[in-house]
Amino acid sequence: MMEKLITLIVGLLMALGGWTLARTFELSTTQAVIDDKVDKLERHAEKLQTQVDAMKDLDEEIMDQHEDFIKALEGNDKKYNY
Repeated sequence: MMEKLITLIVGLLMALGGWTLARTFELSTTQAVIDDKVDKLERHAEKLQTQVDAMKDLDEEIMDQHEDFIKALEGNDKKYNY
């Protein structure tokens, strides 16, 4: 009877160990996939930030050109209405 009980306990421990190992592998795989997705999102966000910065610089340049144009029009004797 004692041998059967020990065999049952060893079997349960092996099953529990196998389940734990499978769960650990599943979580590790899921974490690796999520880390990869986060890396891709970070790279995409950096690209977008670079594009936004370039657009902001272009907008500032356009605004400077408009200011120069308005100053040139104001300095002219002729009056222009918008």
